[in-house]
Amino acid sequence: MKKIKLNNIIVLYAITFFAALYFYHSIATLYYQARGLSFVEINSLWAIIVGVMAIAEVPTGILADKIGRKFSIIIALFLQLIGEVIYIFADNYLLFAFVAVIAGIGFAFSSGCFEAMMYDSLKKEGKEKDMQKVSGLNGSFSQSAIIIGALVGGIIAKDLELNSFIFLIMMTAFAVGIALFISFFLYEPKSDYKHKEESPIKLFKDGFTLLKTNTSLQRVVLLSLLATPFINYFMTFYQPYFVQAKVNGVWFGIALSIASFLGVLASKYAYLLEKNIGVKNGILVAVLFPGIFYFLMAIIYHPIFSILLFILAYASMNLQKPIFADYKNRHIESKNRATVLSIISMFSGIYVALMGIIIGLVADQSLNYAFIFMGSIIVFGALSLKIEVMHVGKNKE
Repeated sequence: MKKIKLNNIIVLYAITFFAALYFYHSIATLYYQARGLSFVEINSLWAIIVGVMAIAEVPTGILADKIGRKFSIIIALFLQLIGEVIYIFADNYLLFAFVAVIAGIGFAFSSGCFEAMMYDSLKKEGKEKDMQKVSGLNGSFSQSAIIIGALVGGIIAKDLELNSFIFLIMMTAFAVGIALFISFFLYEPKSDYKHKEESPIKLFKDGFTLLKTNTSLQRVVLLSLLATPFINYFMTFYQPYFVQAKVNGVWFGIALSIASFLGVLASKYAYLLEKNIGVKNGILVAVLFPGIFYFLMAIIYHPIFSILLFILAYASMNLQKPIFADYKNRHIESKNRATVLSIISMFSGIYVALMGIIIGLVADQSLNYAFIFMGSIIVFGALSLKIEVMHVGKNKE
């Protein structure tokens, strides 16, 4: 029995790797343009994804607590696969928008239940204290997939032809199909509750009540929001930042590969921060680093130093997730874990989407101001919402 439960974590690692193995990310914008989309249409697709996620987070989280996390993960991967298949043939904005809707629903299904499945699998082994380590290692598999996908995709699509783009999308769809197949080997960790005995309304009310009454969880969640490193917007800005810094074009891909590799290490070993310097200092370091690098990028435009700052900034952004994942889950019980996490993800999605609009307006005025703006929010959160041992809580039974 013990071996099966350990295998559940391994299966989750495998799913994460293949589901993140996107071969076409480095040429996605070029593919959109080849299909006739404008920059305004391309940028709006992310807003659709985030908006749909925000709307679908709570319903999908409640459903995950009702039907089980395994089947919710299967649904999420199935939607992801359908989206990639349509993506191959999409040739107009409406079809791409439809794919974005499917992606938003799929991400909503996986956002809470994947983390809940991981924590509950560890908890049944009595190893919930390893959540930071396991979550960090899971993040390293995701980053490894990004590295491999970017390198392979760059080689195959070096001619920048539409046929190459389509082939990369087909390869990505195949990888997602593998993740879907692997997901059937998951098992639902046995618990002391039955999914069908809790009504959706009660699951939501209990989850919302927990967030409203648990001040320590509120503090952790609020800091995780303010400390969000805006990594998606960072990935949008780093290319014009390199252009302004007169970085040689060959380094755009190389720098991202190196940064992703260091991101793997940062995610995998993030748990060592608390172990070596304590809760308060550990989370402070994890939160502050991206903010500091944003400030430095606002004032340093140099062919070499800009590359180094980008690499270090990207790597440091991978420190937070495993730590916050552990601290949030310590305050949540199994019966509505996916629901609570989905409520949190809903608030996070709304916040990131709204901030994206503001950040975009600031960036239109000056890229420097955008970096300073993002860095200021992060530093403000880190200094005003310090996390102490009493806010972390104990791992749930």
